[in-house]
Amino acid sequence: MLKAYRKENRKIALGLMSFIPEWKNDYERLNHELDWATSGNRQVMLWENPFTNQLTGIIIFEQGEHYILVRHLSFSPSDRSGRNVYDVFNDLHQQFSDCRLMGTLAIQPLISNWEKELYYQRQQFKAKE
Repeated sequence: MLKAYRKENRKIALGLMSFIPEWKNDYERLNHELDWATSGNRQVMLWENPFTNQLTGIIIFEQGEHYILVRHLSFSPSDRSGRNVYDVFNDLHQQFSDCRLMGTLAIQPLISNWEKELYYQRQQFKAKE
């Protein structure tokens, strides 16, 4: 389940962001990136694992009029799975149902695979009717 970032979650957010390879071991850059992510039309949300009730993922995105642009996505090592990525995208899509999900060059393949999965699920549902 996605939860809005709050300042009291800063250390958790920085910890999750530190799993992004280009930011690893660069505390100054992590702080700068989090400050950037919480300004303007960008948003930071934390993902709570429904089984452990712990914050184990982070997503940073920009919201446009008709789109959501996912800039960064990171999970703790124990929660890196396709299912969790899809759960984050499902939650984001539910919260912003009138917007299309898009991603950076690194993230777009994940979104494309998620969209394919949604398409196949809808086709299976239609076939059962």
